[in-house]
Amino acid sequence: MSSSKFVLAGAFALFAVAACAAKEEPLNNGVDDVKAACAIRAAWKNPSAEKCINCLASATAPTCECVAFKEFAGLCHPQNGARLAEPTCTTAVTDCAHLCPKNDCTCIDNCYASADACKRAAAATDGCVADVCAKYCQ
Repeated sequence: MSSSKFVLAGAFALFAVAACAAKEEPLNNGVDDVKAACAIRAAWKNPSAEKCINCLASATAPTCECVAFKEFAGLCHPQNGARLAEPTCTTAVTDCAHLCPKNDCTCIDNCYASADACKRAAAATDGCVADVCAKYCQ
């Protein structure tokens, strides 16, 4: 086999492997905005429905084999992991956001005013949860 045919065969093999490699799904960050995700949640009509509560509780947790959570468990876990690993997501910042009145989206948004990186990570998590759980909570 000539060297040019060998190079061509090698290039084709690399292309074939790349084309057949599993494509990683992009993360679902929904609206990817803390305030917009809050507004979506505030408009939900059934936030106390069992499936809504289960979704809110398990979407950011690791995937589990629990039948009640199988549709949504872990779907926002990568985003939540990034949020938890973000150094600017201090206890003070996260406590501030959790202590805001439930539908006070401006309060929640303001909690991240001095923590831009945390706000981006929280936006991904909150946006994902709002998107994943909407069909169970609207």
